[in-house]
Amino acid sequence: MEENNGNNKNKENLKSRFNRLIKKSYELPLWKWLIVCFVLSVLEVVLLEVLGRRSLFTPFVFIFHNPFVFLYNILIIYTTLTFALLFKRRGFVIGLILLLWLGVGTINFVLLGYRITPFSAIDFLMFSDVLSMFNIYFNFPQRVAIIVGVIAFIIIIVIAFLKIPKIKGKVNYARGLIVFSICLILTFTTTFVALESSLISDKFTNLGTAYKNYGFVYCFSNSVIDQGIGKPDNYSKTIIDSYCRTATENGKQVSKLATYKYKNGRKIMPHIIAIQLESFIDISRVKGIHTDKNSIPNFSKFRDEYPSGYLTVPAIGAGTANTEFEILTGMKSKLFGAGEYPYKTILTEVPCESMAQILLRYGYGTHAIHNNKAKFYSRDISYANLGFETFTSLEYMLNFEKTQTGWAKDNCLPNEILNAIDYDDKSDFVFTISVQGHGRYPKTELKTKEYVHVTLDSGDPELTYQFGYFVNQCYEMDMMIGDLKQKLDARGEPYVLLLYGDHIPSLTFEEDQFELGDETQTEYVIISNFYTGLKDMDMYSYEMSDYLLRGLGIVPGVMQDIHYLYNNDTDIAENETFNKAVSELQYDMLYGDHYVYDYVEPYQKTDIRLGLIDIEITDVEYNESTGSIVVRGNNFTAFSNILLNDTRVNTTYIDDHTIMIVPTEVEKPPEAGDVFVVAQIDKDKHELSRTAEFVYNGE
Repeated sequence: MEENNGNNKNKENLKSRFNRLIKKSYELPLWKWLIVCFVLSVLEVVLLEVLGRRSLFTPFVFIFHNPFVFLYNILIIYTTLTFALLFKRRGFVIGLILLLWLGVGTINFVLLGYRITPFSAIDFLMFSDVLSMFNIYFNFPQRVAIIVGVIAFIIIIVIAFLKIPKIKGKVNYARGLIVFSICLILTFTTTFVALESSLISDKFTNLGTAYKNYGFVYCFSNSVIDQGIGKPDNYSKTIIDSYCRTATENGKQVSKLATYKYKNGRKIMPHIIAIQLESFIDISRVKGIHTDKNSIPNFSKFRDEYPSGYLTVPAIGAGTANTEFEILTGMKSKLFGAGEYPYKTILTEVPCESMAQILLRYGYGTHAIHNNKAKFYSRDISYANLGFETFTSLEYMLNFEKTQTGWAKDNCLPNEILNAIDYDDKSDFVFTISVQGHGRYPKTELKTKEYVHVTLDSGDPELTYQFGYFVNQCYEMDMMIGDLKQKLDARGEPYVLLLYGDHIPSLTFEEDQFELGDETQTEYVIISNFYTGLKDMDMYSYEMSDYLLRGLGIVPGVMQDIHYLYNNDTDIAENETFNKAVSELQYDMLYGDHYVYDYVEPYQKTDIRLGLIDIEITDVEYNESTGSIVVRGNNFTAFSNILLNDTRVNTTYIDDHTIMIVPTEVEKPPEAGDVFVVAQIDKDKHELSRTAEFVYNGE
């Protein structure tokens, strides 16, 4: 008993001493608070680098090789901590700032387990998209752990706010503000000097490499501040006029090699179909990975028979929308902020020159197709500003299968593409984004059909399962493009089919593991059923629109004319004059005074239609025997939801002609005058479109 009493007294004494120490710390002079903030900043930066590099040792290699950059990252954290000197709850604010930094570092750690691209500020705009993929990327225990972690994070903040005492006496706001201001000025001055001396960079060619070279704190902070395209130093009407005059005078030349057919004296323009294949690559390019047969036989055959080459893309392992942006517009996504997706920012507001806008003026019908949700990367909005007349997303597709990881398979795309071509009597531009090859790739064996057997030199079982799954998805995607080509050939109409991968998959590749090309390159092929005169050529994704349109004899836009002006350069990406011209014109067209529209008619946002086929209600029945309400009509999909008197009701999908409200959801029989509407609702409960109203007549 005495021993227990002694232990209790020791515990009480220890607790008492700890409490006295905490309270005493609040009586520290300012200079000691500054030392505490510095020590905490050092520890925080080291911890964030451990999380960001997913290693206990490589952060110290970074510190040893880049001591200035390491200290610069400490300065950024230190500056944020000195903000706490302006508060009476100084300890709480310091802890909160440290927790927030640790929070974004932890998110980065988790994301890097599923993709190659680190966490950046733009991901906050992608939050709703991330939630929609929550079940795909995380299993049930992981989802529970994340939710528990978030709740614990909130609880810690609340308890800290209640328990951590305030400092004694009055806060010297003047001294605190002076210290914080000095740190801010020092941070901005150091940033300027470091940029000018090339110790750091604010132009991230590769986001993952930038985080490794310059540290998590700086790169993430830069992504918060750096958005859009900054106004170029010499931007003026005179500069834009000079570029536009030179480019348009030289840019009207187009190829005359294509052998088109004529009807009634008019050239029959081909349908132009582009398919961006998710994570699609030829795995034989990679050392140490072996297959028992060709994993993409159709693409390989087309590559040998038609114009093809390597395509250098702006993304590695993720960032589909930025490759898409460059292909369509001829613009460079790297001119935007770190990790920024123009689809989520400026293209939700401003019409932009693109292949769709150009071909629309050329008399083409313009259609976009994606077997994923319409709002992913805000495509339902940005596609209208890019000039698409219709957009068929997964919510409007009648028939599709899913992979074992939850993504729609691409075998639904050929019919959707043909439907788009048949939508009107025009020649059509059909831009298609596939999704089947998307990660996350399972680390355990799934019961899926194995077309191709994959082995790794490393013998790593988890990587073997991941690569095996990925390669077999590519095989099925390859079957899809073979099927599409057969169907296009059978139609007998002239067509051009551009196929390319958006980026390499988000899988673990060692440095220099790519034997052919590199990690920034995918491949493309341009198939046609007539002679185009196009040749094999390696290119950047932003060069494709000029290469394709001009090669087909179609006069392109201003951005393409700039490419044409510099296309004799050995490496256009290294040409400073070209890069300056592109930067000036992108800024003018998207953010500036639109001087470019003195040379081309301003582009307009289209009144985009979601889905090609009208969804309609033809009848509503109340089944007295079952107590259900049956809605009949045409072209319903699994995303069709019934609205009764403008209130959403849980809906059961039967087939494309029948959906119903089951008895357990029916509160009372419908009455004469009740209004029924069917709306397309995505997984996140966003309404995309709705049918005309159907008034129930009571029969």
